[in-house]
Amino acid sequence: MTRNKRAKSVIIMSFLFLFYGLLFITGAIEAYENPVWKIFGGIFVTGGFMFSFGQFVPSWDSSYYNLMMSQNIPYRDYLSSKWWLMVIVTLISAVLASFYLIFGWKVYLLVLAAAVYNIGINAHIVLLAGAFTRTPIDLMSNKNAFGNKKAFNFKTLLLIIPQILIPLALYYLGIAFFNDLIGLLFVALAGVAGFAFKGYVFDKIEHIYKTQKYETISAYKQKN
Repeated sequence: MTRNKRAKSVIIMSFLFLFYGLLFITGAIEAYENPVWKIFGGIFVTGGFMFSFGQFVPSWDSSYYNLMMSQNIPYRDYLSSKWWLMVIVTLISAVLASFYLIFGWKVYLLVLAAAVYNIGINAHIVLLAGAFTRTPIDLMSNKNAFGNKKAFNFKTLLLIIPQILIPLALYYLGIAFFNDLIGLLFVALAGVAGFAFKGYVFDKIEHIYKTQKYETISAYKQKN
């Protein structure tokens, strides 16, 4: 991760995302003063690396993907390694984000609830999105840092709904019918449920990667 320009950029972006929540918590953006938007900021505080890295799995290995597939590496092991990397960085981000305690324990609780959702739900979704991205990555260049047009298609855009809109909706329901703590509980429980079904979800994701295998190899042989 530290030996090439592209990966270094992701690390830097992930660190900067730790402070993204300040825009919503401090009310720096007037248009986002609604309490519901706070969970939006929380998702990105701990999920900066997950979104920057995960959506381009397996594009990070595009330069040698064909060789890797010829080695008969189990997709399950490959995907699990990427998943664990994202989970570990999310946990580290949650610890580093403890400075949000300055704004009160409820604010940091929001960050933790968002982290649970990222681990239980979004870690799976970004892996799924990666199967449809197929954007070759030059690890030694920052060109197309956010991907080219192949990184944005109907399927990947559709996956934004469970990534962002569902936690916002869950938090809103909690606030509307109960209070902000119940809203955070709804978000966290969704993450726990996603983690509980990890095995089933991985089976589905693995199947999709296998069915997309040759299309992915073909895409990586083409120039950006």
